[in-house]
Amino acid sequence: MECPPEICWGLITDWERQGDWMLEATDFVVVSERREGVGVEAEATVRIGGIATRDRVTVTVWEPNRHLQISHGGWVSGRGDIELIPAGPERTHVFWRELLYPPLGPLGAAGLMALKPVMARIFARDLRILASLCRVAAT
Repeated sequence: MECPPEICWGLITDWERQGDWMLEATDFVVVSERREGVGVEAEATVRIGGIATRDRVTVTVWEPNRHLQISHGGWVSGRGDIELIPAGPERTHVFWRELLYPPLGPLGAAGLMALKPVMARIFARDLRILASLCRVAAT
């Protein structure tokens, strides 16, 4: 992305504005007293493949300008990691991984596998939008 890690970090941790770049998520709200650091709790409505659910997340790793990890505690549980790697002056590589555990046992696992290509396209789009917001914020 064409911005330094601190600008990207500011965008990914602006909780109520995450829907600006994660278009599948809406209604973000911080539900903890904390807004920064390990222990921040937030909720959002997530819609993928015609399925909507309320996702409650808790920050489990907070390394400013480097690494944000959340645990998903909603209907679909798991973990999300966003790592920011400086790539020279004014550039950042963003690595985003999600490890998700669906409900409903084997049926849920099959559904998640069926949605995997859709989710990959959604997350790639999200990163393109984030990159665009980073460029604007860096100017």
